[in-house]
Amino acid sequence: MKERIKQVRKQLRQTQAAFAAHVGVTRDVVASWENGRVEPPEAVIRLICRDQGVSYEWLKEGKEPMSAPAETVLVDKLERIMSGDNEFVKVALRELINMPTEAWEHIGTFVDRLYQARSHGR
Repeated sequence: MKERIKQVRKQLRQTQAAFAAHVGVTRDVVASWENGRVEPPEAVIRLICRDQGVSYEWLKEGKEPMSAPAETVLVDKLERIMSGDNEFVKVALRELINMPTEAWEHIGTFVDRLYQARSHGR
């Protein structure tokens, strides 16, 4: 796991100190993980996976693929939003989910017209 943690951190282009601040530990703790002296707690592993879209099985066991399935990432994000404090965003998502099919078709047509207008310089 030590190399995979380092790989995630490097993909983020973060120092050990910056990565440590992100997950709520010290730089020395991150160094211990990357050196293999200590394994991160389960909560930190799950935090890294959730925040970075990394597959739990990849981070924990090295099973490919590295990226979590897009649907898993989406569900995690929705769960965070719906358990958060931003009532406006929660209401907006509920309304979008409950929109009738015809409304989505109108939105699609509208977006197509915008794209065509932009493509033709209008």
